[in-house]
Amino acid sequence: MRVQCIVAFICTLVALLPTAALSDQNEQDNDWQFELSPFYLWAISVDGDMGVRGRAANVQVDFKSVWDNLEGALTVRFNTIYRDKFGVMVDFNYLDIGTEKISDAVNTDVGFKSQFLNLAATYRLLSTLHTVDAIAGIRYTSMDVGFTFNNLGQRFDTDYNWTDPIIGLRYNYLIHPQWSLRLFGDIGGFGVGSDFTWQGVVMLKYQPWRNVKIVAGYRAIGADYESSGANNFTYDAVINGPLIGLDIRF
Repeated sequence: MRVQCIVAFICTLVALLPTAALSDQNEQDNDWQFELSPFYLWAISVDGDMGVRGRAANVQVDFKSVWDNLEGALTVRFNTIYRDKFGVMVDFNYLDIGTEKISDAVNTDVGFKSQFLNLAATYRLLSTLHTVDAIAGIRYTSMDVGFTFNNLGQRFDTDYNWTDPIIGLRYNYLIHPQWSLRLFGDIGGFGVGSDFTWQGVVMLKYQPWRNVKIVAGYRAIGADYESSGANNFTYDAVINGPLIGLDIRF
């Protein structure tokens, strides 16, 4: 699967770069602007607490462990804005760590699948060399987690999902005609889904063609969630790491 991820990423670059370079010559002004990152690499690590049925484990999984046992990954980001004012942003992330991970804190194995879907409306507050957008929307989170408490000889599997309202700001600064900086942050939850959730992103973009940007940065998503009932599930963790990819404008 790791090889497939690399091949998919390279094929995306090969397929999209000529198209974007050609559209650079034929670009026409219109009311809509679109930005798509069809596949970007996010080198994540996981740090926090997860638990089920009153038993919790401190989970510390670095990127090497994730990469060694990665069974599936999908990352897609899409943004659009109408007349430089109203917009929509969509960000989807899927991760499947199929092989169980050993917690460093206790004798517990943890394996999980996670999905994050961010869907929000945007409104441009400022449009100069500095642009500022207000963000309001939802974050859907799905967790399929398996716990093996080795000392007790017990295995628990749980599958939970929840939806949080989120609000935030997105800031862009045109440092140079070919270089720009993007900062993004949101908070949410407020007891609706999770008690609290947050996200922070910093990205540096280099634009070799008018419709292509090479992006590198760092991203972190955290949540504090606890379900009720006999099979109660607790999740208080941060998924974070560097990222690299392409933004294609059309």
